Amino acid sequence: MNIACVTLTYNDDYKLKEWYQHYIEYKDDIYIHIVIDNNSIDTYFKTLTKTFSESHIIRKKTNGGCTGAYNEGIKYALSLKEVDSIMLLANDIRMEKGAIPLLHEVIDSDNTIGMVAPLLLDADSLINSDFGCDISNMLIMKPYCEGLHVNDIKEDIHYCEAVTGGANLAKREFYEQVGLQDENLFMYSDEVDMGIRAKSLGFKMASVKNAKSWHQHINKPTSSTDRRESFTKYLAGRNKVYVANKHYGLLRALTVFLYIVSGATFKAVKYAFLGKFSIIKDYVWMVLGAHMGLFGFMGENKYSLPIENDK
Repeated sequence: MNIACVTLTYNDDYKLKEWYQHYIEYKDDIYIHIVIDNNSIDTYFKTLTKTFSESHIIRKKTNGGCTGAYNEGIKYALSLKEVDSIMLLANDIRMEKGAIPLLHEVIDSDNTIGMVAPLLLDADSLINSDFGCDISNMLIMKPYCEGLHVNDIKEDIHYCEAVTGGANLAKREFYEQVGLQDENLFMYSDEVDMGIRAKSLGFKMASVKNAKSWHQHINKPTSSTDRRESFTKYLAGRNKVYVANKHYGLLRALTVFLYIVSGATFKAVKYAFLGKFSIIKDYVWMVLGAHMGLFGFMGENKYSLPIENDK
């Protein structure tokens, strides 16, 4: 069992302590820890290298988003012949000790399983957030048994169409055959894209109940709102339409486009009536993203990137 664990970071000083504590819990369950830094500021990068002194750290020259950074880590892991599987693990997810070997045991027991994920629980609770997902006609991930207490979930393994992108384990053969993540996406909808691609090649995906993890959702303490930046709505709208066209053609892309635009427009009008004008921008950007996805404009622009910090 030689597992390479890939984790991304970008100016995460506000959660570095918690992330390191998570790492300590699973470090003995992995062969190598690969950290991809998405071009953080120098002060944070120095602290990162000091904190994760035993990890292999790769610093990107530009912010490649989740897909570009994960691909960097996956490629490095594949270059190590002794590595037999690759774990993608977000730095705000806590893994129960022993969960990663259990995932490896499941994936190693069935040649048809290409990727597995732990049961993902709400922060510091036993309430299920994600036990594998189906993919709707509008390419939305639908978590199985969401909101149930872990003791109320009957299956030990749930076979599904997609698993969470923030905590999953795949055989090296999976990436050698299915390929790397689609870097056009930057972030969001990568799980849907990978699930569709895996299914087309005959790989199964599964989530394992007894391999527990917790999504801690560690946010910046200076944030005055729980909402994400507007660029995330832009990417969500753009990527759904892009993935629909990529795998199913223009008709499905148009259907998803109309679904996104109508839903975003309704919400924008709703928040206008409520006087919450700061939220309207999010849904305007989502509509713009849907248009970009329909026409295949996937390049970087002022709508697609987070606000950069000065070096």
